[in-house]
Amino acid sequence: MIRNSLRLTWTLAAACSISWLAPGAHAAPLSDGNYVYIAGGHASGTLTISGGHFTISTVGTNCHSCDLDGKLDGNHGIASDSDSTCRITFSDDHGTLTLDSGNSDACRSFCGARAMFDGQYQKAPQACTDRAVSSRLAQARERYAKKDFPAAATGYQSLLDQCSTFMNWIDTDRVRSELALTQYHMGDNAQCLATLAQTNAIMNRSDDGGDSFGFAPCDADNYQSTGKAILHNEALCKGTVQQTTK
Repeated sequence: MIRNSLRLTWTLAAACSISWLAPGAHAAPLSDGNYVYIAGGHASGTLTISGGHFTISTVGTNCHSCDLDGKLDGNHGIASDSDSTCRITFSDDHGTLTLDSGNSDACRSFCGARAMFDGQYQKAPQACTDRAVSSRLAQARERYAKKDFPAAATGYQSLLDQCSTFMNWIDTDRVRSELALTQYHMGDNAQCLATLAQTNAIMNRSDDGGDSFGFAPCDADNYQSTGKAILHNEALCKGTVQQTTK
């Protein structure tokens, strides 16, 4: 009787293990919604999950991109085209989704040479959605235009503190530049320079004075106006140029 009981226990345990490993068998459904790629650096993008389907769109270095969509089976995603099938594992850790394609050739075929989509995605909080960021930025700029510099600085700083993770890297540097200019008007040149020191334009400054800021051509083109504004604002805060009045 004991031997039969042990055999039954082992059989049940083995069955549970096999069931656990079966794709999609016990995986909790992934939450529908829009997720932001938080890979860091100069990569950006989105993941949308809706009704058992997913869509991924990311941009990497030199404007290379990944674009794919497919179906979800539990915590596995499958995207196919006429030539290949890409299989992706989705891991959910308290709302942070981690995508892993194993860097397979089938998945790489959906991307440019300098783009990727593996990594972490998060839903932006309500205060950091694209619409909310645009609204908050407009409010800060309105306060700046009215010369309410302390209120403008608070608006810019809170936006960076709360939402920079979910913002495009160029947009983040643009907000830092506007915050620094606001701090300059408040008479705080030291803080202005400290704010600008966090931007790519300052960190990647080239000795030859070039305007590529160390970026690949497409990224340099997209960043150029922001980078030039940052360098001008730095000169203001150093006192090497004077701001022209309109």
